[in-house]
Amino acid sequence: MPIRLTYILILVVVSLLAWGWLALFKKLNILDKPWKDLKWTRKPVPTMQWIVVFMIFLAVVSLFFPEMWTNRLMLGFLAWWTLIMVVELITELEYIWKINFKVPAWARFIVHILAACLALRISGIHDFEFILWWQVFVFPQWLLYVAFAIWSSVVTNAVNWIDWINAQWNGILTIWFFTIFGLIQRVVFPSYTEFSNYDTLLLVQQLSLVLAMISLVYTVVEFKPLWLIRDIWTMFLAFWLAYLSVLWWAKIWTLIVALSLVIFDAIWVWLYRILILKRSPMQWDYKHMHHRLLRLWWTRWEVRAFVRIWSIVMMILMLIQWTNRLNKLIIFAIMALLFFWINVYLFLIKKLPCGFDDKKEDHFEWE
Repeated sequence: MPIRLTYILILVVVSLLAWGWLALFKKLNILDKPWKDLKWTRKPVPTMQWIVVFMIFLAVVSLFFPEMWTNRLMLGFLAWWTLIMVVELITELEYIWKINFKVPAWARFIVHILAACLALRISGIHDFEFILWWQVFVFPQWLLYVAFAIWSSVVTNAVNWIDWINAQWNGILTIWFFTIFGLIQRVVFPSYTEFSNYDTLLLVQQLSLVLAMISLVYTVVEFKPLWLIRDIWTMFLAFWLAYLSVLWWAKIWTLIVALSLVIFDAIWVWLYRILILKRSPMQWDYKHMHHRLLRLWWTRWEVRAFVRIWSIVMMILMLIQWTNRLNKLIIFAIMALLFFWINVYLFLIKKLPCGFDDKKEDHFEWE
């Protein structure tokens, strides 16, 4: 089958399955009821959709790339997903059935760390090579576990924190997965003649395409929203970003540059909480980038446009740099200086409000 026809068929299958489940959930009246955590002026919509999306993921992979299920890398991911699904499902039930039990934050954190290590163990990844300033550093197994646990936690939380505006994170995740897909197809394969990990690169390319198509469809689905997917699906896609970057070996720097906006924002918020607010960096608030922009009277359309344009620009820059690591590092440094200088000037020097007041909820009433 021609590869371009495969792309189209994947998009068609994902769309048909998504809207088919939407109709079924509405018919069965399996709907979310707006509660204290959601005060948008909207009608009840289908909930628990992360289960549906995972089933769509399984169906698409089985239909178009069934050989993936014999790969240890996929088995490692499924082990991670099983642990995460259990602990996050308990958390989700608080919103759906209004139960009072809550999984402690420290317990969730430990489960995430253990699940990340288990994924690496089952996948068989070892002797990870990281290239920095043209020097090749080989991570021993124990250090790889620690580094990946930290890296996956950073990516998962950074992506999760850009939520709060309908269809925002799905939109930029679409761009990021297409970035990985485009770099492998348009840069890596044409630039090298020998590959020690060709099968892994092919797997990453195919998975990036599947996840990009799913994110694209759900960017439309979540916009109004037609239904809600919640944090557990954010973690699903964010972990895939972290996982694919490790499977991709030395190309992790490319993903760091592509993720620069959310990474910069996470660092800013952590520093702001520690140095300015004098509290734990893990204590949630409304100080993230989209909160700051909305507080400066940007519309949600403008915030979406800004985040997506930044991500598209990063994608284009990564594609045109080919294999030039120095240029990528320079781009990352320039973007970091620009991001932090603007934030320091606006919110520390000019004393503009840095996000919403954590004690007020009137800012939830939009659209």
